[in-house]
Amino acid sequence: MNHHDETQGFGLTCVEPGAPAPVLAGVQASGRLDGVLFELTLRQTYRNASSRVLEVVYTFPLPHQSVLLGFASELNGERKPGSILARRQAEGRYEEALAEGDAPVMLEALDGGLHTANIGNLKPGDEIVLEVRFAQLLAFEQGRLRLAIPTTIAPRYGNAEQAGLQPQQVPQASLEAEYKLALSVTVAGALAGGTVESATHTFTRETVQDGIRLSLADGARLDRDVVIVVQPREPLPSLVVQARDTVSPDVPVVMMAALQPPVAEQRERLALKLLVDCSGSMAGDSIDSARDALKGALAALGENDQLSISRFGSTVEHLQAPVACTPRVLRLLGQAVNGIQADLGGTEMEGALRAVFGLPMKADAIGADVLLITDGQIWQAEEMIAAARASGHRVFAIGVGSSPAEGVLRALAEATGGACEFATPGEALEAAAQRMLVRIRQQPWRDVRIDWGAETAWQTTLPASVFGGDTVVAFAGVAARTASAVRLLAKNTGGETIEISRGEADAPCPGDSLARIAAARRMVVADEPEALGLAINYQLLSQQTHCILVHERAEADKVKGEAELHCVNSMLAAGWGATGAVRAPMAAAYQISRLARPQFARSVSVSDFHLSIASLEVEDSGSVWADSADKEIASLEVIARAVADHLDGGGQVSDLGLNCGPLRMDTDACSALDQAAAIGASDGQALVLLAWWANSRPQGIGSASIAAALQPHVDALAGSLVSQCVELFERILGGHADSGRSVSRATRLRRSLLRAFAPGNSRT
Repeated sequence: MNHHDETQGFGLTCVEPGAPAPVLAGVQASGRLDGVLFELTLRQTYRNASSRVLEVVYTFPLPHQSVLLGFASELNGERKPGSILARRQAEGRYEEALAEGDAPVMLEALDGGLHTANIGNLKPGDEIVLEVRFAQLLAFEQGRLRLAIPTTIAPRYGNAEQAGLQPQQVPQASLEAEYKLALSVTVAGALAGGTVESATHTFTRETVQDGIRLSLADGARLDRDVVIVVQPREPLPSLVVQARDTVSPDVPVVMMAALQPPVAEQRERLALKLLVDCSGSMAGDSIDSARDALKGALAALGENDQLSISRFGSTVEHLQAPVACTPRVLRLLGQAVNGIQADLGGTEMEGALRAVFGLPMKADAIGADVLLITDGQIWQAEEMIAAARASGHRVFAIGVGSSPAEGVLRALAEATGGACEFATPGEALEAAAQRMLVRIRQQPWRDVRIDWGAETAWQTTLPASVFGGDTVVAFAGVAARTASAVRLLAKNTGGETIEISRGEADAPCPGDSLARIAAARRMVVADEPEALGLAINYQLLSQQTHCILVHERAEADKVKGEAELHCVNSMLAAGWGATGAVRAPMAAAYQISRLARPQFARSVSVSDFHLSIASLEVEDSGSVWADSADKEIASLEVIARAVADHLDGGGQVSDLGLNCGPLRMDTDACSALDQAAAIGASDGQALVLLAWWANSRPQGIGSASIAAALQPHVDALAGSLVSQCVELFERILGGHADSGRSVSRATRLRRSLLRAFAPGNSRT
């Protein structure tokens, strides 16, 4: 891999002195959530307050897998609808109108839900409103419906142009940009009777005829995802909806099934590889969320499971080599999670995944899964996804932060048979991790298929994995309406095909939204000619099509000469890179401590203040973490000296679990410490006694400095605890080949120690 190409810096910018004032004046939106269908109309207002003619370019996000239903613009009050054309045809029409002095508007779809609006020849004093109407199908996940409306694009690591974006399409986040957001969402039908909450924004609530209307409180900005979570009072049944397809006379009926399978049989053990993003973008809110998610995952593991923990940025550190999840291991790792920091520079996610895929689990382990915790902020994902697919691992992802890259993470999870959860600051990250463990523990349903109850002309593909508690959404085309049940079938662990969910055909769905969403799903697996045909026939925005319209100006009003390019900056995602906390106002001054030696950085200006965040090479912070997978098993002497050094340096016994936990110990040493904890020793006390025993035994270490550091702490322990620990250390570790003494000498040592701590020799 060419690291110079992969680590192009991203920047935080603002408008340069003398440039036009901010052109984007604000965004207004209104939407409706009805069952699993969400529709939103978004209106972006642009004003040219400068004295120059501008060509305005703005890259912004829409929800993952949203489908454009309509596009229009209003220039100084004159409304024009847009139409979908093949990409080259639309671009030619745009350039032609630009040259003729008219005002063309073109909307482009990029990867991962990103879109670019191009507004040509915006004259001084002009005001134009772009109206985007789209629909999105949601899915119930573990009993809840989570609606996320993205509003900004957080800075991403890597080279956006190598990922397919043109230079003017690359979004730049600005510390000074500030755009207002007005939003209302109507929650209709049965959902309105459930619990409706938002952890990201303050809403007012009013009852309307068909549900409740939520309206954003004043002060909202385009700086974070708007998240609304709906928990129905009762589990909603599986759903089958039919709609007319006026575009396809031969197959005039579209069926949509939203089926909810039950939780499958549980796996007896897991082999789980935890991978946490510790790049610079995760600093602040995101790394706090990641710690909470890690704690939630640890709490859901048991003694039959295996676990490794790794963290990554520009490099990868294996914090815990694959190990059995004993109570002691989980306690130590739970303590150590508090020390994880976002201090590893850039987001080299592909290399990190490859490194984690290579970690060996025990031979008897069932196939290993990866749980990735990240904000997903990378540009180049195709090679990473291909490597993940080829690895044989399922990748489950938890997206954190105020504006996670949902498209990247869903593509990764779907390609490997995993799943995604997203949780912004304020949402319960521990619960998100535990919902993910519910999925991972399920025995996968095999050979999943849908029986539509009628002959189908086409069907959309099902996901690679189906998890109980999550909704499976699929479409099919049929020649006529049917009243038959739609059944979700799969093979159980015994190889028997069974029905795992069913839905009855419901009343027809009006309008063309369903047919167009179905066509968009079909395009994903179609070849290029078929995909282009579907996009044109159903008027869908895609990689092969753009939406175009032209405001034709009167001859006297046409623009003469070239317009000046003006790229609209994005607001910086709230809390990104430790720029503040989501629930606190943005800090007046941007502060970063301990920046060290930027590599391959591209500096950009924020007024007179220059800041570049790229592949940061951060100096060693003295972290206690060790790359345990690459280290040899620690000898008893290494353990004893580590304990003594910690105490001699003023450290507390209670902190020993955190500071010595990452030492790679063999199975017997771990077992001895676990048993010491079982008879009443704390993690720190067990390590003190192990170190003291290893130093004091005949032909042991025999270090006076170790003895001096340990003896006061041993003297403070109850004699019965010391004697019991000495006995179990002898039983478990006394016969080790590296002990340097005979069994008879070990026996004499044990007896002498037991005499020293006999009941007559009291200790406090």
